[in-house]
Amino acid sequence: MPLRYIPHERAKEEFARLPSEVREEFLYAIRGLLFQPFRPGPGYWVKELSDHPGLWRLRLASFRRVRMYYSVEGETLKVFGFGPREGFYERLQQTDRLRR
Repeated sequence: MPLRYIPHERAKEEFARLPSEVREEFLYAIRGLLFQPFRPGPGYWVKELSDHPGLWRLRLASFRRVRMYYSVEGETLKVFGFGPREGFYERLQQTDRLRR
C-alpha cells in the first residue's frame, strides 16, 4: 500500500519556486518514495541523516545541488523542504519545520 504524501507549507512554497524541470524530477522521485521510502530509485538517491535519525535526504541525479528532506511517520511521507544543498539543513532548523 502506498504512503500518503504531506508537504509542509513552506515546502510547497519552495517547490513552486523550483525550475519546472527540477519539479518534474522531484515529482517522479516522490512517486517512487510512496512505495519504497528508504530505497534509491532511477534518477535519485536517499540517505538517512546520521545526526538526525528518522530524517532523510533525497538527492537527484540530474540536479545534484538541490535536496529534499523528508521523514516517514506511520503511513505518511512528510516532506519538510526543497532547496540548494548549501545551508539548507540550517534553514530547516531555523524555521522550526522539524518539530514533530
